[in-house]
Amino acid sequence: METVHKKLLAEWNKEPKVLTAVGSTLKQVKEMMENPETLKGLSGAALHTIHRDVYEIDALYAVLQSDLKAFHEAISVVMNFYDCYRSNEESPNKFLMIGLNLMYFLTTNQHAQFHMLLEQIDQNVQQNNPYITTPVKLEQSLMEGVYNKVVLTEKNIPSPYYALFIRISMDTVRDEIASCIECSFKKVSQKDAAQLLLFNNVSEVIPFAKKVLNINCICLCYVIPLLEKFGQYIYFRTGTIWINTIKCRKLFQKKKWFQPIQKEQLDTKRIAKQTIFYAKQLEMIV
Repeated sequence: METVHKKLLAEWNKEPKVLTAVGSTLKQVKEMMENPETLKGLSGAALHTIHRDVYEIDALYAVLQSDLKAFHEAISVVMNFYDCYRSNEESPNKFLMIGLNLMYFLTTNQHAQFHMLLEQIDQNVQQNNPYITTPVKLEQSLMEGVYNKVVLTEKNIPSPYYALFIRISMDTVRDEIASCIECSFKKVSQKDAAQLLLFNNVSEVIPFAKKVLNINCICLCYVIPLLEKFGQYIYFRTGTIWINTIKCRKLFQKKKWFQPIQKEQLDTKRIAKQTIFYAKQLEMIV
């Protein structure tokens, strides 16, 4: 057991990490941990160290794999381990694990769990430990709608393992901004769209536009080449991003993909009659 544990640590400490080797060794260790025979003869301290290392590496491995479901399962085991098996020597990765758990709650919109976990952390740690201050500041920026600070957070993360969660947060923010832009503008230039969506340059707008295309309404084999070749302005219509060019518009009209937006009409006569009726009723009451 100790030999396989050392092998796992060796694979994990390699730079760059070979994730396939880490995954296979991790699987081997976890299988051995389930067999009581392989654990015989080990001291309590050794067992504690082995289990702690395996659980923490399992959570970090899930982050590197961008597997949120696996991370949720792994980090739950880690947090339970910290609560149930306390030792005199605190894990050097404890606050990294707690910070990642906070980031997970934040990116999955579990704000109640986020604050419940945060309340268990000492106030001094909340204010001074970068693993904890990062999700705290990020949550504050998201709640206040100061999305440019989310971008700045991406450049000042305390650990590379935070990158996945920052990226998810940025995608969520951009989706929300895109929805607001769609409701606010009939068209917007790529330069303005890049600025509004917090991109560093215009070239990042088109990949984002492709990603949010409504696949049910548009045949991508027609649209994507046109996005790259003829893109001038971005047009918004019911969740779909259109590119405004004569050639594109002709193709959309021919394929019946592009239809003018129908403005909602108010029934002014009915509203006027209702208002007069209410006024007469009020006059009678008075």
